[in-house]
Amino acid sequence: MVRLIVPVVIGLLFLAVIAGWFWYITWLVRSSIDELAHRRRLLAGVDPLQVTATKAAASVEAAHDAAHRALSLTVESWYDLRESRAVGTSLVERFPKIEERAARDPEFLDVLEDADALLNDARPGADEIDELLGRTARMDELTLRLRTLVHQYDSAGRRGFGRFFPQGRQ
Repeated sequence: MVRLIVPVVIGLLFLAVIAGWFWYITWLVRSSIDELAHRRRLLAGVDPLQVTATKAAASVEAAHDAAHRALSLTVESWYDLRESRAVGTSLVERFPKIEERAARDPEFLDVLEDADALLNDARPGADEIDELLGRTARMDELTLRLRTLVHQYDSAGRRGFGRFFPQGRQ
């Protein structure tokens, strides 16, 4: 009986080795086919990671363009108001006080100078997305700060009943 068990065990071991080798060869062929398909997608430019990165870069560039446009319009509007003395706008009566407060405030002058410098700087290349994103955030911050300061100068001296009951324009 022992003589019969030994060849059966050796046969089963041999069968297990052949099955393992067959599984390994199948996995190796499947992996190589997947790798070739991945390389083909990369060369064609349709790999999901490439498409996602391209969309992200386009989104950052669009956000940068919008922030640049908003900041330049804000700065241009300020200079146009100063040049025209706000004639033809609803600020015509209040603008001299707004301009006076802005001229005395070093923070406003610093923000305006930073905005001018940022608008005149060269745009980073297409491969520096993180720099472009940083510039976009800085432009948005400067736009918000400029508009907030001008609004504060316009509303200074007027008192309302709190934020829920603001006083109307005079």
